[in-house]
Formats: sequence, structure tokens, C-alpha cells
Amino acid sequence: MSRLKFLSHASAVIETSKASILMDPWLIGSCYWRSWWNYPPVNRESLDNLKVDAIYLTHVHWDHWHGPSLKKLFPKDTLIITHDEPNKRSVNDLKDIGFKNIKLLKHGETFELGDIKITPYQFGLFLNDSALVVKTPEMKLLNANDCKIAGAALRSIIKRHGPFDFALRSHSSANDRVCYTLESGDYSFDDKDHYSRSFALFMDAVKPKYAVPFASNHCHLHKDVYRMNSLVNDPYKLESFLTESNLLQDVELKIMLSGDSWSSESGFNINAENRKYFESKDKYIAEYRDEVSDKLEGYYALENRIQPNSRIIEMFEKQISSIPRFLRSRLGNFSYKMVLFNDKGERHYVITPKNATVEECESSIDLGATVRIPIKIFLDSVAMNMFHHSSISKRNQYIFKTEQLLLQYEKFQDFLEYVELEVFPIRLKYIGNLLKAYVRRWREVIVYIQAFLLKRKGMPIYDVEEEILKRT
Repeated sequence: MSRLKFLSHASAVIETSKASILMDPWLIGSCYWRSWWNYPPVNRESLDNLKVDAIYLTHVHWDHWHGPSLKKLFPKDTLIITHDEPNKRSVNDLKDIGFKNIKLLKHGETFELGDIKITPYQFGLFLNDSALVVKTPEMKLLNANDCKIAGAALRSIIKRHGPFDFALRSHSSANDRVCYTLESGDYSFDDKDHYSRSFALFMDAVKPKYAVPFASNHCHLHKDVYRMNSLVNDPYKLESFLTESNLLQDVELKIMLSGDSWSSESGFNINAENRKYFESKDKYIAEYRDEVSDKLEGYYALENRIQPNSRIIEMFEKQISSIPRFLRSRLGNFSYKMVLFNDKGERHYVITPKNATVEECESSIDLGATVRIPIKIFLDSVAMNMFHHSSISKRNQYIFKTEQLLLQYEKFQDFLEYVELEVFPIRLKYIGNLLKAYVRRWREVIVYIQAFLLKRKGMPIYDVEEEILKRT
């Protein structure tokens, strides 16, 4: 007997009579500084007596790699499995919170846990998200979560492991583009329909028996981002779009939320009442906010007590200086104003990437590019060397006078993410590990070449992804 049970946003457990494995447990509380919350709320009965033989972590983003859930819900000797990245960020962070029983799997390497076989496939030049194939005697599943795997890299998985009973994939935005403002005119920051189309194109390529919208079921409860709930592409909006667009004809869409399950003996057990959370979404999110109001109010008070400090500013300068000088020089004389704020006030700084300097300035200074970041988010993200995570919170604000300034800032933010991912400062050991990884991941290079050629023709990045999926 095999059983698949959904626990939260991007978390599901697969069980047989001999073994069990849990994927990406974000099961309690919030993440990204009280911005993201599981929606619908996690079915508490699903967590009763939750014991698993192993946990698989797909990548380092906090809605998948959730420290509080790992620390509070699982013994420190639990087997943690993740993919063998060129950097050791995930491993080091796991050790920091007390986990020592860690198994690293190479791209395409199969590991047997009782009668469960798992095989990870990495994708992403530096981020190294991973898709996971899970096989039991009665079921085959592809968990693609946020992984944008496509083209030759995806075809090889289908050829080796297909056909699949289940395929799981995200269907909504997790990026910060909705927080951008361009004063000089129109700019396409986000395309909600893109996520629905790419979901359909992915499933058309994989052709599982059941396509499950996954890793996007969340809401925003912090007062700074509550308005963004309307921008989340929930699974029923996805279903309506696919129906109206006449997409996904040969694959059955199954909406499975916290507490829903499937077994090889009894089939699907889906709670029809979960639909109410989306039919009356505004009502239930408001009630959810009221239920956790004590946590939110306490956090607001904490945020308002915190002020910038020179030590963190110096750390930020050091992280900027970790970007190779020749790359910082490519940004020219670009500078932007950073505004650190809470309800008690603001502090203003001029950031000059080329010189790796952060200097406090007057509020009246206008550089044409302004980035507003809550003080606590800035301090935490810099202290943890995870500055990219600050933008995922969607609590930052980005205001640009021209598209050129916007693009320069985006390039700089990409460089900072590479510092977080240990790409910078450049080290021979890292380069060696990366080259070794791509011996196994060579098909991925083909996808990057395709993407590069399509972008050179002027194709927007969203269209590039969809075009490669079409060719898959």
C-alpha cells in the first residue's frame, strides 16, 4: 500500500508499509518576516503523530526549508536528504540547527528508503532548486515544486522514469516584481496568467495521470502586504483559467490541499469543504488574520523597537565587496537610495555598488532609484547573508524613474544573491564543484543556450520559459 498526503503549501508525505518520506515541511507559523502564511491553514489533525523516516528538502527558500518547523517538530537524528549542491549552504545551516544525519544525493542519483526510491534532479545555474522523483511499488510522482526544469533536462527525466501518476508544480509568483514601480511609463512586472500557462505546458510535457497545483498555496497577513492577497494565483483560479483557455485536456487536474490524501487501496480522500477558503477568500483570510492577531501585533511592536546599527551596515558593505570588482564596475556610476523604515521613522542611505559603500544621507537626496526595506528585514537578511530572501517577503518597495535604473538595480540584486549562494567571492573549490556537477547536468546547458538565443531575439523572460516548455 502507498499513501500520498498533503500537509501544506509545498509539503507532502509519502508512506508505504516499510518507509515514509516528507518533502519540504513548512508546517507551523509564518515565514519571510510574518509575510507568508499557509493557506488554507494547515490541517492540525494531519500533524498528529507525524513521524517520518526521512525528510527531503528541495531548496533553501524558507517556504521549503523552514527552520522553525524542522527544529520544533522533528528529532535531531532524523535523516535529512537534499541534493549535493556546489555550495554547502543548506548542509551548514542544517548543522547549525542541530541536524547531523544528512544525506547528499547527486543529480540523478537514486536512494532507496525501504521500498521508496527517490531521485533528485537539480536545475538552476546557481540557485540549484531540485525536482524530485519518488517511486513506490504502487505509485510514481514528480515533485517539481518551484523548479523551472524544462527542455532536454525535463525530457531525460520523463524518458528515465515516466509515465507518472502524479506531477506537482507551482502555479503562482514568489518574486518581488509586484513591488516595483516605474515612474517613467509602463513596464511588465508580472504576468499572473504566465504561471497558469507554464503549469499547463509543463503538465502537457510530463503527461501525468494527475496534475496537482502545488507550492503556491499561501496568503499574506502582515499589514504591509495584506493587499497582495488578490495577486496570489490560487488553485481554483488556475482551474478556471485552464478551463476557459481549453488547456490541459489530456491530464486530470486534482486540487489537493492540507489534509487531502490518496492511497493505492482506497483512492482519493479530498475534503470538499476546503473549497470555501477560495470561494469566500476575503472573508476567510480576514478571519485568519484575526486568529493570529496577537502574533502579528507582537511582531509589529518588535519591528518598531529595532534601529539600524553600524555593524550590520559594515556587513552589508563587505557582502557588496564580495562581488568581483569587474562586475561591480559594469554597473558604472549607478547608485541608489536605500530607506530603512518602521512605524517610528526612517533612515536614508546612498548605496554605491562600484565602491562597495553604504553612506547615510539626507532624506531629500533623489537618485532616481529608491529601495525601501523594513529595518528588521534588512538587519536579519544581512546578518544571515540571505539578502535575496528580503525581496521574497514582498515587503520591500522598489521605485525607479527610468527602466535603465531598474535594470541596473536588478543586476546588482542578482550579484548579491550570488554572494548569498556562495558563488562570490570566486573560489577555485566552488568552480571545481560546479564543473563536476555539470558533468551530470550537461542537458541543462542546452536549455541555457536555448534561453540565451531566445532572449537575444528580444523575447521576454516569461515567453522564453513557455517557449522552451512547448519544445519539451
